[in-house]
Amino acid sequence: MAPTADRKMDEAARGASGARLIAGYAFLAAAVAAAAVFSIHAGRDEHPAPDVAGFYQLAPGSCLGRKLRVEQSGQFVKLVGARGVGGKVRLRGGRLRGDVECGAGSAAAIDLRVSGSGDGRRLAGTVGGDRAAATFSSPLLAPGATTAPAKKRSGEETFGRLMLAIATVILAARLLGAVLGKLAQPRVMGEVLAGILLGPTVLGALLPEVKDYLFPGDIVTLLGGASQIGLAFYLFLVGMELDPRLIRERLRQAVYISNASVAVPMSLGLIVALPVYRLLAPNVDYLPFALFMGVSMSITAFPVLARILVERRMLRHPVGAMAMASAAIDDVTAWGLLALATAVAGSGSGLHALVVVGLAGAFTAGMILIARPLLGRVSTAYDEAGQVPAFWIGAIVVGVLLSAYVAQQIGIAAIFGAFVMGLIMPRHAGLTGDVSRRLEDFVVTVLLPLFFVVTGLRTDIGAVDRPLLWLLALLLLGVAVIGKWVGAMAAARFMGIRQREASAIGALMNTRGLAELIVLNIGLELGLISPALFTMLVVMALVTTFAAGPALRLLDPKGQFSEAPEDELRRAAEPGVPERSILVAPLDDRSLDALLALAEPLARSEPPRELILLRLVTPARLAAGVRSDDREIQRATAELSQRRALLEERSVRTRAVAFTSPNVGADLVRLASEQEVDLLLMNGRRPLIGEGVPRGEVGEVLSEAPCDVAVLVERAGAVVVDEEHPVLVPFGGAEHDWAALELAAWIASARQAPLRLLGAASGGEDGRDASRLLANASLVVQQLAGVVTEPVLVAPGPEVIRAGERAGLLVIGLPERWREQGLGPVRSEIAKSAPAPTLFVRRGRRPGALAPKQEMTRFRWSSSGQTMFGS
Repeated sequence: MAPTADRKMDEAARGASGARLIAGYAFLAAAVAAAAVFSIHAGRDEHPAPDVAGFYQLAPGSCLGRKLRVEQSGQFVKLVGARGVGGKVRLRGGRLRGDVECGAGSAAAIDLRVSGSGDGRRLAGTVGGDRAAATFSSPLLAPGATTAPAKKRSGEETFGRLMLAIATVILAARLLGAVLGKLAQPRVMGEVLAGILLGPTVLGALLPEVKDYLFPGDIVTLLGGASQIGLAFYLFLVGMELDPRLIRERLRQAVYISNASVAVPMSLGLIVALPVYRLLAPNVDYLPFALFMGVSMSITAFPVLARILVERRMLRHPVGAMAMASAAIDDVTAWGLLALATAVAGSGSGLHALVVVGLAGAFTAGMILIARPLLGRVSTAYDEAGQVPAFWIGAIVVGVLLSAYVAQQIGIAAIFGAFVMGLIMPRHAGLTGDVSRRLEDFVVTVLLPLFFVVTGLRTDIGAVDRPLLWLLALLLLGVAVIGKWVGAMAAARFMGIRQREASAIGALMNTRGLAELIVLNIGLELGLISPALFTMLVVMALVTTFAAGPALRLLDPKGQFSEAPEDELRRAAEPGVPERSILVAPLDDRSLDALLALAEPLARSEPPRELILLRLVTPARLAAGVRSDDREIQRATAELSQRRALLEERSVRTRAVAFTSPNVGADLVRLASEQEVDLLLMNGRRPLIGEGVPRGEVGEVLSEAPCDVAVLVERAGAVVVDEEHPVLVPFGGAEHDWAALELAAWIASARQAPLRLLGAASGGEDGRDASRLLANASLVVQQLAGVVTEPVLVAPGPEVIRAGERAGLLVIGLPERWREQGLGPVRSEIAKSAPAPTLFVRRGRRPGALAPKQEMTRFRWSSSGQTMFGS
């Protein structure tokens, strides 16, 4: 989108009049009130199916056997006996009716009347025309618990099994997260899928013994407790990361869009609750069920949406900024509504519900008025010590736990207390970053995936086993999408935003993700929804979240709502700079000075080149860590600006830019392609410059960048190149060797350091040495760069390493077949053992300044398949 279009969108949104907003809010209030009145009035006489779930003992003579397990989701009941006996029946009018399998492939009609309640439940009637009766013996296990018999273990054995379960969860979460990241989906959704795959839907269906071994009942209970701790601290981090500036800059418009994106789906949820209650509700009153259905339709996952915006570079575009601000308000609203729903569900009367809501309000006010000023002392302690002292870290952790406890005691969701604790934390950039760093790794890597696997153990796609249930699932999905997407889109249009941009905002607000799963698990634990309904809503949450990316690509196929990385560079450009440039891109801060020590003399070469200092920051792992990203960008920008000022003082034209990048390698390739870049200079982590083909960011840049690429593998200390520390170039005459020689010549010339060419002495199969090759190369270097070189012949073997012991810098061209064979044994040994910093160079698609036009003799040691180190 052109800048003028961006300004028009912002101006249209800001131009919404007060009268227009009043009319909009009047419509929303009327819609919610009408839906609530209709739903409550129509559902006042509705009753759910009686509770029949449990284990039953049957009288002798029934074809169902002696023991029967009854699984229930509202009217839909599944009977499971021994040896495949059982079937799917409906519970209507207090009677179980349908057909069941009685073994040996025979079917029988069943008609059982339900009587009694609680532990006195009985089933009596006919099965296949014969009289049958069953008495309740024990309740079912909690959703997600294994049906394997409990086993007594020692404390040490239990600990070991718990460690195995956690390791399995973390491994699956990381693998699926990485896979979905490659598919342009939020990584957190891969972790959610990993949890579902480990549950009864996949692992339980294919390898039930493995699933029961990994997640037996006692271990699942421990995982559930740990996951609740993880949720509390995750919601604390989410609350702490919410930035009030997001809301202040677009307050009126964002509030209205957010409220509409809650009010419309909540109204539809209240209405659709009526038919769903009749069919799928557990034994619970209608009002809390309907309220919970409204809340579940209204959720927007602010953390997941924030990560989508960061990864698509939409934060600075008006569409992304408006969606972000609206989702932040939506997040606070959602947890407030969840507190209300849990209060109503847990209360025995309307008066008690009002008391709980009042206590929740008093708790929130107390946290703001009393706890927040006390926490203000943390900022003072941080400023004095430069980090949050251990005492205050402990106090914050205790505060999160106590806030969750108080919320639970009030009668609302415990995580609401942790979320409020995060909201009242001081908005101090350094303090917030320090607290996040200390908590985030353990919470996100260990505790949060445990919640996903607990959710997966409760999610059984097999429970949606009838066409009618799938139709209901589609109905709920349609209501969720229409309510959230259409509600947010219509509100954005009402604010004067154009149709395409409004549609994109609606697509983003339709993202539910992790927040929805949290709400659904609370609903299942409170008995507000049945297992089948839980599974349907989990599927709805996954589909709406996965659909956000493809929907945005359809609405914005050219990426006009995103900010291209080259736009950052263009904004930092100044007039009068050289046309050609050198891109300096450290992968970590420690290598910046070493790279600049090499880049500065290259920038002074002929013709002079501009230095572009680029720091690409990988987004925070926490899904809501946008403020953490901002802090890291600010820190990196300040550091680059300091280096830029020093270089400008030495008359080296420089640009400095820092921004987030979910795919560093791809962005570097894109920038090297878009800009007039002659050389991309970066550092390489040693595991990526090993014996195999280079991987990761380094491998992607080496494979795809059109310009020359130089990768520095540095040792401890700075790069020192002077009269006593020469530049050494192992030279075999290949194209990449000429590129290495070109860079080495300019560096040696600028530093007034000796330049030595290292070649193979005689001893090969052809009896030749590299004397003539080195002499020709020296002549070329002297003619084009004015640098006198010193040829050095060494025998194959350890002499190559020893020759570089006094060198200040080794500059080595990649072998010709590096894409298939990697560095090869010679270069790998140099990278591992040479004491001097090593610069690996790959020639780009353009011809090099020093490459001779005629083909010259190439020696085998320059090929990756040969070695100078013997066997």
